[in-house]
Amino acid sequence: MSEARTERWRLAVLRVRLDLAGSSPVAAVELVGDPANDARTYWRAEFDYGRFGLAEGSEPPTALEVPRDLVEAVRDRLIADFPADTALWLRLIPPYGNLGGVPWERALIPAIGRPLVRVPDRLPPGSDPGRVWTVAVAVSVTPNAAWVAGYLSSFISALRTSVTGEVDVHVFTDRGAEQALRALLHESPNETRVHLHDPGDAALLDRSGPRRRPVGADSRPAPGPLLWGDWITAGLDGRAVRALHIVADGAFEGSRPVLSVNPDPAQPSGRSERAYVTADRVRRLADRVGASVLSFGSPPENPYDTATRIMTDHIGLRRAGPTFYSALPLDPAGYTLAQAHAFIAGAPGAVPIPRDPSLFAYLQPEFVRGALRNPWPDPDLPGQSWLSGRAPIGDSATSGEILPSALGVAGGEEITARYATAESVPMWVAASTRYIENQVASLVRTAGVPGETPAAKQAYDRGVGQAIAELRALVDRRMRES
Repeated sequence: MSEARTERWRLAVLRVRLDLAGSSPVAAVELVGDPANDARTYWRAEFDYGRFGLAEGSEPPTALEVPRDLVEAVRDRLIADFPADTALWLRLIPPYGNLGGVPWERALIPAIGRPLVRVPDRLPPGSDPGRVWTVAVAVSVTPNAAWVAGYLSSFISALRTSVTGEVDVHVFTDRGAEQALRALLHESPNETRVHLHDPGDAALLDRSGPRRRPVGADSRPAPGPLLWGDWITAGLDGRAVRALHIVADGAFEGSRPVLSVNPDPAQPSGRSERAYVTADRVRRLADRVGASVLSFGSPPENPYDTATRIMTDHIGLRRAGPTFYSALPLDPAGYTLAQAHAFIAGAPGAVPIPRDPSLFAYLQPEFVRGALRNPWPDPDLPGQSWLSGRAPIGDSATSGEILPSALGVAGGEEITARYATAESVPMWVAASTRYIENQVASLVRTAGVPGETPAAKQAYDRGVGQAIAELRALVDRRMRES
């Protein structure tokens, strides 16, 4: 274990771009890196879209795979051209269709024997203060799924043994699973910081606010996916969490990936009666409860694991905090996911970078710098754009004036300092911080490109940046007064 804790990695980047210029789409894939401070492309090839199991048009994908010759070529080039302490970073360059749902990690990690992490858009890292690692876990699957209670119990135990310091877990799940887990926890008296929330409480919520209806009231909220969000938010009672983990079947609404949940957690239903949850709704829930880390669990017998993977990828590319996908059939005890949480929760470099075929991770450079031999390259510096595939923006007026100040605004240094040793952060503080981070992320993604950005757009960006700074100052002032 001590050897794993001291591992440091060099960088290689597998860049994937969807090329639509020809008669049929192809994925242009290249292996790029600078092991000898000489950034260049070491291998490049094109693969028909269909070889990944993807089809043109709106038909939702089902069984996806990585072409075998792609895996072999990447493995051979890494062995031939890169030191053994080189990790691989996957950069999917938007727009890339459904290539984010391809099981890259499942195919490549066993072949290369090294970490593989996805590189998101350039975003500020989310602030994440607090002494206790607080996790909200929401599970909604088919009724009487026998694995749920055992999975939750083992995942909670894995969090406790993996994460340094105190761990506090709030569990929200359907009635049958809640009863089975309650029985397991009753047999484990050490699980004192597990809060198992009663599904019946969801039906008592006043949908106009976080208040509860009197027991026995005639009116009930309409069942649906919003009921889960209201239940989770009310159950946390104004305290933010640092991580949100959601386990649910995937589905496609047309071509859009969604999660399939039980409309009312107190009354489990079959798959034909499920309600759909969109990626935007999940992201808003994570922001609402203040979660920096968002993770998705794909359950056993998930009829559309691909939908879960695509949704996780779409969200992870754009979030300011870490985003994980976990395949429960490959990690039935939740140990690998718990190690990923420990990687984020611990001191930089204290826990190895997650490396398992069951998991994929979107991590900002700030989260991995403790595990790197060399500083993370800045894609805006000359000769470093190979990392992200974005056009360099270092010379534009917009980037020169807006981006550094915007990134600083999103940092939330005062919040981090104020609540560094607190058991929890007030939900309104964390939610406000997530909102500001999202606004900064949108500003960063639309930053100007030299010679292309009109003066009016640059002026607009400066105005948005100033508004974000004023909002940050308002939140800081209210926090000091509270």
